[in-house]
Amino acid sequence: MIRYIIILLTFLITSCVGVCQEKYWVFLSDKAHSVDDRSTYLDSRTIDRRIKMGLPKYDSKDLPISNSYFELISQNTVEIKGVSRWFNAICCRANEDQIKKIKSFSFVKDVKRTVKHLNTCRTVSEEISMNNLMERQITSLEGQYFYKNNLTGKGIRICVIDGGFKGTKESPALKHLFENKQVLKSWDFHHKTENVYRYNNHGTAVLSCIAGKYENQIMGLAQSSEFLLARTERVLVENESEEELWLMAMEWADANGADIINTSLGYTSDEYFNYQMDGETSLIARAVNLAAKKGILVLVSAGNSGDDDWKYIATPADADSALTVGAVTGSGLHRDFSSFGPTSDYRMKPNVVAFGDVMGATKNGIGKAYGTSFSCPLVAGFAACVWEKHPNKSNMEIFKLVERSGSLFPYFDYAHGFGIPKASFFFKDKEKNPTFKIRKVKDSVLVEILDKSYLNTGTQYMFMHVEYDQFNYRKNKRKVLEYYETIYLHKDIPYVINASQYKDRTLRFHLNGYTEKIQL
Repeated sequence: MIRYIIILLTFLITSCVGVCQEKYWVFLSDKAHSVDDRSTYLDSRTIDRRIKMGLPKYDSKDLPISNSYFELISQNTVEIKGVSRWFNAICCRANEDQIKKIKSFSFVKDVKRTVKHLNTCRTVSEEISMNNLMERQITSLEGQYFYKNNLTGKGIRICVIDGGFKGTKESPALKHLFENKQVLKSWDFHHKTENVYRYNNHGTAVLSCIAGKYENQIMGLAQSSEFLLARTERVLVENESEEELWLMAMEWADANGADIINTSLGYTSDEYFNYQMDGETSLIARAVNLAAKKGILVLVSAGNSGDDDWKYIATPADADSALTVGAVTGSGLHRDFSSFGPTSDYRMKPNVVAFGDVMGATKNGIGKAYGTSFSCPLVAGFAACVWEKHPNKSNMEIFKLVERSGSLFPYFDYAHGFGIPKASFFFKDKEKNPTFKIRKVKDSVLVEILDKSYLNTGTQYMFMHVEYDQFNYRKNKRKVLEYYETIYLHKDIPYVINASQYKDRTLRFHLNGYTEKIQL
């Protein structure tokens, strides 16, 4: 009996220790006595990228954290989970007494407990026969223009941060990447190993939407790009915060010369609220903005909460410098699961959209998948081709070009952003003929359709938004939407709007490539 009591007490004590332990970020005040290893840590491509964009070859954020500080922190924790050069911080697991002591160190600037997240990727994948969906996910972007002009993302290095790449090496849709040695490096941040080719095939499908090719049919546009593969997530399970791994993957991507980072992962939380999706609250949103300052173009899935209680974008999609990608149906309308913008401080999100239902690679062939997890990599491949065409542009100039190529530009809303990027934007130089006209008659606004063919075939809907000028706390003016909708054109009569309802507002309409606005 005594033996069993001892065993039970041991179990309870162990359980208590486990419960009392939490995970924290410990932010350090400086990098005193840091050993400068940047020449070995940073790839030559990283240096070349920074020089090309007029950035310093090195900065203080590249330096490792102080080894003496690290030793003192590690002696007073249960476990070290990771470090961040960029934020000069250590992620650790510790109990209350240990954290109290850590806070007393003079070199500790701040300590923050991490939160528990639910990742928001969504996918349903099954082996099915190939149909025209695979072709349409490319033609919707007008990818044939890139193909005809031999633009395949050559010279662009892309890092894919995901939850696993099971079956990637065996997939017939991705074999060309390995035959041509285009996958340069890989790292599993959970298990500290180069083997990312297990656990989950989500990253396999994502990679194929960037550069896949199946039976001579292109699945992604960046056929000639180089790749870095990082595993940071356990897909579709709720688990402790993975932010530290994602942050370390961002730093790893920078150090290894990535030009583009694609992440089809996003986070919401019981401890986050929608108002915190401001691009500044989460560490990973701040990391996206920092990566952009280092010349990297970061593409992030908007999230799949459009049809649940959360509804809005996840983080790091809220980052100002994130090219946030939502999802649409085959007809170009918002896909129900795709998360809505704006950010909590009313910045426009998503920036652009792409197909949310795709054909993605599996170990033995292809399968149907859905989610903003897959619309995002389609745009990543698109962006790689744009950058190949404009090699002297900066990352944020490419960001703006992708936005301007959107099918709805300059119209925008919080479901579609600027629309689907179109490759023809980079090869055509002519104005779109008006498809409608706007007239103000007394207290009404009349929208008359000029091309009646759209009432019978093809596009049968018009986009409309109502915007106003908002002055934020920085006294900067920005365009904010208070209302938007898609109008189904089912009658051969003008669309009539009560003008008095929108006093001091700007109404913007879009139909088949043509946009017009009216100030009331």
